[in-house]
Order: sequence, then C-alpha cells, then structure tokens
Amino acid sequence: MTTKTKIKCYRFEGIDFIPENRQLRWHDNQQTLLTDDESRFLASLCYLAGEVVSTESIYRYTFTSPNAYEESGDHHYDLNILLLSLSKKLLRNGKMAIPIYIIPSYGFRVSLPNTTSIRNESSLLKTRSSWPDRVKKRAKKPFPQVIKIYYPIITTAVIVTLSLLIGYLVVTTR
Repeated sequence: MTTKTKIKCYRFEGIDFIPENRQLRWHDNQQTLLTDDESRFLASLCYLAGEVVSTESIYRYTFTSPNAYEESGDHHYDLNILLLSLSKKLLRNGKMAIPIYIIPSYGFRVSLPNTTSIRNESSLLKTRSSWPDRVKKRAKKPFPQVIKIYYPIITTAVIVTLSLLIGYLVVTTR
C-alpha cells in the first residue's frame, strides 16, 4: 500500500532539488545525495533565490537555527569548503546545474528556480515483511544509524567494560 506525501521541490533547468530528502534529482533520473549541511545551505540559498545575500546573513539563516538532532550549537561551518563540495555535486557537463553566484566581498546569489512546487511523493506504508526480507535488510545495514554515529564511543565503552570485568575476575579469583 502506498501513500502520497507533499514535499517541497525547487525545479531548475535539468535538475530538481528536494531539501527534505537531501537530494538532487536530475531529469535523466539520476540522483545525487547531499550531506545535511550542503542541503541546508542550498535550501537557504534557494529560499532566498533572486536576492543577493550577505555571507553573515546566509550563515546565520542556515546554521544558527536550533537543530534538535545536534548536541550543541557550537559548530563552526566553513562556507567556502561547503560551497566547494556542493559545487562539485552540482557540476554536470562542465556547467553548474544550479548556478551559485559569488558576489565578491559581500555574499551569494542563486537565480530564481523555474518553479517552486510541492511534489507528491509516493512512499510505501510499512507492512509486516517476511522473515527472509528482514534478514536481507539486516545483512545490508548491520548497524542502525545511531550506532554508526557513536561507533567509536560505543567501542571504547565496550573495551573499558570488558577490561574492568576481566580485572575484577582476576582479583576475585585469587
């Protein structure tokens, strides 16, 4: 069973940018996934399209709004590095799919999109999958996203716990 959800989409010539999915959909059905920061930065530029926006304003608008998934708001983002990685993903056939103009000593400007629309995306409703399907899914992604993010912390905690447990066993068996 499927359900239709409405998702904001900025449509430029040859490409659609879908901020909620962090995705660039090319009109030849290829897709490019953006990082969370790249998507937030591009979404801000597209939202303010047609305007020349100062570097300070775009930084404040993009990165100082509270994010419930971040531990603290002390992050420092380098817009130059972010712009460079985003530009590489937007480059196709030697041309920028969504041109981001740099206004020297001031900021950025993105041309107005052809359309800003709400797309109807089809998504499958969760149905109870069979046992072989669940095993295949787990084989593809052995660790949930949370474990991937905190893998070094979890690994360290496990090693320390095992060391303490072995030490305790050595001391109590004497």
